[in-house]
Amino acid sequence: MPIRGMLKGGAFEPRDIDEMAAAFEAALTALNLVDRTDPVTMLVAKAIIDCAKTGEIERVRLRDCAIEAVTKH
Repeated sequence: MPIRGMLKGGAFEPRDIDEMAAAFEAALTALNLVDRTDPVTMLVAKAIIDCAKTGEIERVRLRDCAIEAVTKH
């Protein structure tokens, strides 16, 4: 599941979406997720979006926020 599909029609600027997409890819790599149909990839995408809604748009911080959110469950 690409994160960009979840962001269509949203309130994020194109540059923000690029940062979020990069964070998504980096988080998947860090979590060793290669199967895009794995439900955990959706959790990662949602975590990145939730983190970005707080105003955080820097890709490394978004990646870390998503990893923390997914691994604490």
